[in-house]
Amino acid sequence: MATKTETEIDTQIEDKAERLEKASAIISNKCKWSAAAGFIPVPYVDLAGLAAVQVKMVSELTHLYGRTVKQDAIKTTVATLLGTLATGGLAAPVAFTTLKIIPGLGSVAGGVSLGALGAAATYAVGKVFVNHFEGGGTLSNFDVDKVKDDLKNEFSAKTAKA
Repeated sequence: MATKTETEIDTQIEDKAERLEKASAIISNKCKWSAAAGFIPVPYVDLAGLAAVQVKMVSELTHLYGRTVKQDAIKTTVATLLGTLATGGLAAPVAFTTLKIIPGLGSVAGGVSLGALGAAATYAVGKVFVNHFEGGGTLSNFDVDKVKDDLKNEFSAKTAKA
């Protein structure tokens, strides 16, 4: 088995750095869209918008890492991850979206709160997928139970900064 030259190793590092930069840009972009989804004025449609943004993000990340996956598999995995976060404190978005029923201030409070939590959840989901793909994983061997703690830690870290 041949050993890799320094040039080959440097190229791999540059490729990884470039890939991580692109992944970070995807996550950042989708966090902004997730925050915006919080301001959809119709209760519960905002939650559907948030889920759609996260599915799109995971789809873009799978493409970046050269994976091909059916949208249904991505939807199922994202829903499972969000369910994991719901047990860890993300149940509040249901309350925040319900606030939008109250005209005026309810819409603003619900939008701000849901936007912030939605962006944090999107960030956490994105980071978990990037870490999984960087380790050579695919969506078919993605195990929600194994990433549960990482997901909650990423979410907590992001909400603490907000």
